[in-house]
Amino acid sequence: MSVDEFRFRPGAASALVEPGPHAATDRPATTAAILQLRPGPPALHDRRLSPERLHQIDRAFFGPFFREKYGTGGDKALENGRIRYYGPLQPASGAGDLTGRRYVHEFDTMTGCTRGWHETLDGVGQVRQVRPERRDGVTRHYQFDGNGRYRGCW
Repeated sequence: MSVDEFRFRPGAASALVEPGPHAATDRPATTAAILQLRPGPPALHDRRLSPERLHQIDRAFFGPFFREKYGTGGDKALENGRIRYYGPLQPASGAGDLTGRRYVHEFDTMTGCTRGWHETLDGVGQVRQVRPERRDGVTRHYQFDGNGRYRGCW
């Protein structure tokens, strides 16, 4: 008997089974039907979501947690499937070119990974210094000039 014969005859499976010496002689009132599953739509895990769609997903699911913890200064959906949450700008302690620093937390919606860093901003709002949060505890600062070109690290 082939699989196709089972699929179209609901009583076929029970007809092949021999009753044992202690089996009941009455047949059950219900029979189980074997259904063929339809294939679903192809998986599109390599397809990127639009920033608008990311914003919608963010508002409904992970947004409230990340926004409350990291994003009191705003958030931004990026083209690469990530969402950045900006912390409040803390004013600089001394006078000079730099106006303050903020913490930025980035969430990758495709992988679920997160990363964070501190940014120091100048008077025009450009990032002049970045200090990534690293798991190994190493502190490294990366500095940029007023045009956004890398100057060095320490």
